[in-house]
Amino acid sequence: MRLTTSLISVALLPLTLSSTTPKPSSSSKDGLTIQTTSGTLHGFINTTTPHVRQFLGIPYAEPPVGPLRFLPPVTKAKVPGIIDATKFGASCMQQFSNGKTIYTEQVPQFLINGGNAEDCLFLNVWAPVEKGRKKRNGDERKKRGWPVLLYIPGGGFTSGGANSDYKLPHNWVERTRGHIVVIMNYRVNVFGYPNSGALVDQNPGLLDQRKAVEWTYANIAAFGGDPSRITLWGQSAGGASASLYSYAYPKNPIISSLIADSGSANIVQSLDTTHSNFTFLASLVNCGNLLPKPELECMQKVDAQVLENALSNYGISGAKPAVRFVPFTDGRTVFVNNTERALRGEVAKIPAIMGTNANEGAGFVPWSPSGPGEAALFSATQSIIACPLAVEVRNRNLASLPTYRYQYVGNFTNISPVSWMGAYHSSELPLLFGTHFEFRGQSTNFEYQVSYAMEDLWLAFVSNPTQKPGISSNGHFKWPLYDQSSKKMVLFADGKTAVQVVSGDRIDGKCPA
Repeated sequence: MRLTTSLISVALLPLTLSSTTPKPSSSSKDGLTIQTTSGTLHGFINTTTPHVRQFLGIPYAEPPVGPLRFLPPVTKAKVPGIIDATKFGASCMQQFSNGKTIYTEQVPQFLINGGNAEDCLFLNVWAPVEKGRKKRNGDERKKRGWPVLLYIPGGGFTSGGANSDYKLPHNWVERTRGHIVVIMNYRVNVFGYPNSGALVDQNPGLLDQRKAVEWTYANIAAFGGDPSRITLWGQSAGGASASLYSYAYPKNPIISSLIADSGSANIVQSLDTTHSNFTFLASLVNCGNLLPKPELECMQKVDAQVLENALSNYGISGAKPAVRFVPFTDGRTVFVNNTERALRGEVAKIPAIMGTNANEGAGFVPWSPSGPGEAALFSATQSIIACPLAVEVRNRNLASLPTYRYQYVGNFTNISPVSWMGAYHSSELPLLFGTHFEFRGQSTNFEYQVSYAMEDLWLAFVSNPTQKPGISSNGHFKWPLYDQSSKKMVLFADGKTAVQVVSGDRIDGKCPA
């Protein structure tokens, strides 16, 4: 079925959460001054998207500095006066490299803008202007509120953040005027996953994400959002985070559904039970040869940039042993065996969209003009992303959880300017965020068709996760549930067909048994 531009019309059913739905906070008459638990925000409207209110750099937790470094996030105390929410806050401390990739050489719009700092626990809200609201099936703002996408950026758990050109949702919200997007920062590398022997909580970066969910749930009604319809959505490490979240909070997820693009709970985890990575890094910054507690206290006093430089430069040197800081299997936020947890029902009972891109591997190999060859690309695609996600889809089937699966195969020259890039890791995001036409030339009509189909299916799911996502345009398309017997999944952007149903064997048949 070939699909053209449309807005979705879906029935919106109530969803019951275990938490009490908060009441909307007060907002100004023009909707640009909002009262939140963090304080009074003042946002802005960009003239290029005149029906979208933007609130940037909202603190959702106290700065994790000094004695709070490496610890779980602390709820932000209410700030007196007005918070200027017109510019992004700093990204979290970034681990850097001198390696060349498609992102550094061809598509830098996926990289973050601006500086980085330890004081980085900010989130950002894009919400429709109240007076510009489009009615959808009689769903009126005063009765319900808009559905919400809460996005976790990727970056391999070592880098990444909200301020990234290709991943800004202003065009999408302008187009629908019927949903809200929230994008968070969270701590990465050693600041987010220190795994010190003196710590109780080894993954504060994952706890940052939970804090951002709690903040959104408590405050989104003030922006016009519906706290009972929050979808946690992430890509790459963000997709892995959304998947991990479902295992960490099986009884009180707060969210109504999740979306994991090119990431699952089993793609990255540390088994460093001896805390050797933290101790080795401590030795590089004059905090070595100490017991765990004084070692931690010493590391909390090292200048953040000194710490980041030591970690990054050691990685660049190629020296051994390799030092890596990613989520640790602590048995609370990350688990050794998710299949067992799924079989026991220890996973949030919420629907999910999960999928991968056909050429994920292009995002993980060193850059060269001619590429590494098809065999290397295929191997990286399957081993790093596609097959681990197939395992997670199977786990969800074992737990009888509704799951919608997809594969994206789009190869558009303004997104993939070199032929071997194809549907590389992250390449679906410009179509979902509606930024595909902003760089390297205008998009084709077919590219817009694919973009609108993906946006509309994602939004249909967010609006009502209890029903199969659908699109009404030149006929009616419904996304079938994925199960291990039928293996029906959606394929995006194949040939001249925007969306169609195919078998998941095109991926799983090439994965280890």
